[in-house]
Amino acid sequence: MDIGFIFIASQAVLGAASIAGGIVAYRRSDRTGIRALGAAAIAAGIVMWVIVLLTTPVSVTSEDGPPAPVHTPQSHPGRLPPGDRAGT
Repeated sequence: MDIGFIFIASQAVLGAASIAGGIVAYRRSDRTGIRALGAAAIAAGIVMWVIVLLTTPVSVTSEDGPPAPVHTPQSHPGRLPPGDRAGT
């Protein structure tokens, strides 16, 4: 797992929690300080999500070329593979 993915995923989770917690703190409190902290938490969560949206790659390309095809042997109907005899 790439460290960049871990950073983006954790920032997305923390941003969502910050927005939700900020909304709850802002709406439930009458005190000015708590409302200011709630608004700051909402703003910080929005900034985190903007960073997540800007840094998440849309696609990943590889310079190695296309992957090699995988050969899978096909079984024929009515034939058992060697060593897999019925009744033995």
